[in-house]
Amino acid sequence: MATWAYAAAGTAVIAIYLVTSATARYMLPVLVAASVVFAIAWGMTRNRPPSILPWCLFAGGMAPYTAADAIWGMYQVRDAEVPFPGLADTLYLGSYLLFAAGLVTLARQQSGRLHWAGLLDAGIVTLGFGILSWAFIIAPYLRSELSAWPLAVSIAYPVADLVLLSVAARLMLTTGKRTPSFLLCVGWLLLLLAADGLYYGTMATTGTAIGEDVSEVGWMVSSLMLGAAALHPSVGRPVQLSDGREKMPRKRLSVLIGLILVGPLIVLANVGGIRDQPVNVTVIVGMLATLSSLLVLRIAFLAQYAQTMATEARTQAQDLAASLREQEELQKQLSHQATHDPLTGLANRALLDARMESALSRCSASFPAGLLMLDLDGFKDVNDTLGHPAGDELLVDVAGRLTSRVREQDIVARLGGDEFALLVEGVDAGTLYDYAMRILDSFKDSFILDHGHSVNVTTSIGARSITRPTTSAEALRDADVALYRAKTAGKNRAAFFEPP
Repeated sequence: MATWAYAAAGTAVIAIYLVTSATARYMLPVLVAASVVFAIAWGMTRNRPPSILPWCLFAGGMAPYTAADAIWGMYQVRDAEVPFPGLADTLYLGSYLLFAAGLVTLARQQSGRLHWAGLLDAGIVTLGFGILSWAFIIAPYLRSELSAWPLAVSIAYPVADLVLLSVAARLMLTTGKRTPSFLLCVGWLLLLLAADGLYYGTMATTGTAIGEDVSEVGWMVSSLMLGAAALHPSVGRPVQLSDGREKMPRKRLSVLIGLILVGPLIVLANVGGIRDQPVNVTVIVGMLATLSSLLVLRIAFLAQYAQTMATEARTQAQDLAASLREQEELQKQLSHQATHDPLTGLANRALLDARMESALSRCSASFPAGLLMLDLDGFKDVNDTLGHPAGDELLVDVAGRLTSRVREQDIVARLGGDEFALLVEGVDAGTLYDYAMRILDSFKDSFILDHGHSVNVTTSIGARSITRPTTSAEALRDADVALYRAKTAGKNRAAFFEPP
């Protein structure tokens, strides 16, 4: 894989830099920096990322960076003092601006549009490290005897680092699936900033860069990570990251709070005699106040988002409850349709059979039951003369009269056509006879249909009194025998089943 081959070659160059004492080794960082430009060009051609603009800006930044390394290296090889400020400084600072532009482009492409939450997080991180930069780099420079132009260039380096850090924080403080290429880019930024911090921090406080070789190795490794990121195949895969505004992990919150505490600790410890200079205290307090305000705003955004999510959750819960109620109502309707006649709303044969099986199994001489079967007399004439809609309307009216003449616990069912049945519990034969007579009397009054039609129909009733357990089939058969007797006897009457 090209990535591993590139990393191995770069590691070999760094190893040579560490083990050799020849002045020519100072040109090795130039070789590493130049290799990044070619690695990016090759990676863009081979892997074809969704957008090459960020990588073009990175390559454009590495070009002046390489030139600056070459200038610095040549002075080292000649054992001459590097002019400060000089052309190398202009090239270094220009490369940092191009790096920042590339990071801004990359952040917008991978994190979508800039959200306030992500910007606040980046601002908090930048201000937190800004306090450290002021205390350990900028303030010592201000106390030095540098003239205006060298002082301005010296301060420009940590300011450029803070600009890079602010943009890098937008990338690092994101959520989502990170590709190896993305992680290598993050490593490049972190290592570059760490090496800068070590170099410029020691330069500002002591006047000499302590651990210069450590910083140089850090810069070279960071450059290799950028080149490896461009060469890795994952650079060709689109990455969609969010700024994590919907949550704030404990680790991130701890880091942000820790950055707020940096300022007070520096002032309390009087680092570099910072309390002796009111300007420094004023700047740190101002940055600390701004940082605290940003954290408060961040938490406010988080609370607002949580409230929005809670409102949406309540709405979803209400919708779910309404859906469940609708489903329950639908189930009731389906259950009702399965056990009731669709025209009259009375129980159908299936429900009647189920109720009869339960009721008839409990019958005894002390707790009898009764079954009435009804068949309308002359119903066919209504259908023939007035039409089936009128017949249906008549059936509905008949169902209404039947239910009004019985108890609430009694079961009235439509068996089909113009046949009805009535199941009653806890009534003896005499009471069952009264039931039958009451029903016959209810048919004496005419039925008034729509359009003013007055219809007179009667009914024939077959009755069966049950004093011992039996089956619904037997009970229906016996009541049907009685109904046949009522029909053949002249209709409009009730007949009781008489066992043989």
